[in-house]
Amino acid sequence: MQCSNECRWAGAPAEWSVMLKFLRKLTAIPAVKYSIIAVTSFLWLVGFADQLPDVEQTAKYVGISLLMLAVAAMA
Repeated sequence: MQCSNECRWAGAPAEWSVMLKFLRKLTAIPAVKYSIIAVTSFLWLVGFADQLPDVEQTAKYVGISLLMLAVAAMA
């Protein structure tokens, strides 16, 4: 399947494969892996704290977070 100029930003499948291999290799390093986990956990907590004043917003934030976690676990 040929791609027109409009969809060249998406990259060729081979480019994505190379990038995913690089990311797998990079995240195999424990220091990098746990640093990424720490940063994302911190950002999630900051977002959660921002939603605390409104109960409905807090519930939505937790629900969407759990949904994303479930989708990521399936992949």
